[in-house]
Amino acid sequence: MTIQFDEATTAAIAAFAQLDFDTAMQAMRAEADYDHERDQWISRYIDEYGGGADDAEYDALHAQAQETPEYAQFLDSVRKEILQYFGVDEDQLDCVVLLRNIDSDELWAEVNRLRSELGTGEVSGDL
Repeated sequence: MTIQFDEATTAAIAAFAQLDFDTAMQAMRAEADYDHERDQWISRYIDEYGGGADDAEYDALHAQAQETPEYAQFLDSVRKEILQYFGVDEDQLDCVVLLRNIDSDELWAEVNRLRSELGTGEVSGDL
């Protein structure tokens, strides 16, 4: 049985499957760094504004952090650095961000099915 993905996910899977193995790995590394940097920024924000004593407060601070102009500026800056460092473009990073947000066994099985068909080499969903 084949899992049906939404249009954006299907497009991301197809685009990622076409990347040569080295570019795919660099895009995955870039996403991992990007995710880490975002988490660090949000954690510092939460610590600065009260620490989120309970789950509801933490969730509210987490959402609030992502709505700040400082967060948007930070993302813009860190994205540019990461794209340059890893040598990938915005579309390649965005594909992996979308795939990692879903991050299911079925998704990575489909990615690798397509990568095998295209001869671009299977990848692991985690680094």
